[in-house]
Parts: sequence; C-alpha cells; structure tokens
Amino acid sequence: MRALLTGLNGTVAPALARRLRADGHEVVAWDRTVVPPDDPDVVRAFVARTAPDWLLHVATGPAAWAEALAREAASVGARFLFTGTVSVFGAAQRGPFAPDDTPAPDDDYGRYKLDAERRVVAAHPEAIVARLAWQIGPAPGSNTLTDFLHRASLRGPVEASARWTPALAWLDDTADAVAALMAVGAPGLYHLDGNPGLSLYDVATRLRAAVGAEWEVVAVDEPVRDNRMTDPRVAVRPITERLGG
Repeated sequence: MRALLTGLNGTVAPALARRLRADGHEVVAWDRTVVPPDDPDVVRAFVARTAPDWLLHVATGPAAWAEALAREAASVGARFLFTGTVSVFGAAQRGPFAPDDTPAPDDDYGRYKLDAERRVVAAHPEAIVARLAWQIGPAPGSNTLTDFLHRASLRGPVEASARWTPALAWLDDTADAVAALMAVGAPGLYHLDGNPGLSLYDVATRLRAAVGAEWEVVAVDEPVRDNRMTDPRVAVRPITERLGG
C-alpha cells in the first residue's frame, strides 16, 4: 500500500509513518515547500503522479486544503483519512462524547477543525474522520501533554486539575488505532481516546514517574471538565497500561 501523508513535521504524522512503514507500507511525504497546497494544478499533478492508495491528511492548514485534498483523492480513486480533534467540543459541553454527539466548539481551532471535517465528508463521502485526543509523548517535545507539563514546570509548580478528565492517548497507540481504521476501511467518523477515567492530576503524577521527570505537580480544582470521547468500534490502548493503575 502507498500512503501519501501530510504533517510529517508535526506530532502525530511521524508516529503514523513509523507504524505504516513497520507494516511494510510505502509512505510518501507531502512537503509543502515543494508542493504548495494553494496551487491546484501542482496539487493535482502531485497526487496523480504519486497514485496513492490512501491520502492521509494529518497536517494543520486551511480547511479549504483539507477539502481540496479529499476531492483529489476521490478523483483518483484513493481512500482519504482526516485527523480531527476533541477540541470540536466546547468547554461547556460535558463528556464522554459519542461520535453522534453534536459539537459546539468555542475556540478558533475547534471551529476550524469542525469546518474541515464537514468539507472533507462533502468532498469524499467515503472518507474516514478520526477525532484524536490530546497526545502523550515519551519525552518533552512537539505538541504533547508531556511537553506541556515540562514547559509548565519551568515556570514553577505544575497545577493540574483533579476535576478534569481529559481525552488522552499515547502517540504510538493513536498511530496503531489509525492503522487499524485503515485496515478495516469503513468510512465514517471515529473517536480515538485511551483515557479510562484518570484526572489530569492523576495523569501528570504518573507521567512524571513514567518519563523520569522532576515536576512538582499540585492538585487544583479548576477547570471542572470531562471531555473524554467514546467509540466502541475503535480499540485504543488504555493509557493506564503505560502509566500504571
């Protein structure tokens, strides 16, 4: 299988590329410095030349780009997968959220991702939209919870809410789940979340030990949230298997 993959300078795409290559698949990177997404002729020629079986759009970028890629994939008979986000659900909404729950994003990022989801499905009805949780990485770096906590620790004690149950998954486990969705190939909207119910405080204290960090973690009462996602069709390895508990 040949997969054309965007976002290889980001967080999730490199982990997904490693997983696909380990399975024997060919991964072709989309380099925006070489193939600018706002040039329709160049995009069309690149997709046609690559002839992918799958086009995987993991990068951030304009919703119009996601729509154009989905349309190009459909035109060459390729499958399409777009990675969404739990951020399509606003702070006032209470989870766990099922795929058929109505999102009400309250920030620009969530609104952008929801707009992109809708454009993708309209352009490629056989697309897979996989909403991702906040990712946990093995070390500080990139846009992960691990990096967030590390950077917070540089300013002093890390305040972590004991009343916030976030959507979370380890990077490699998210990559495994996306690869499994591709193997099945059923179009639709999916939720990928590996948090069985740990609070942010619980996760921060366990992650500190797991990565050998020296963060000072302090429990606080705000925010009060549950933005986990549920989906019985998708098996994401529980974060407790790597964190304990």
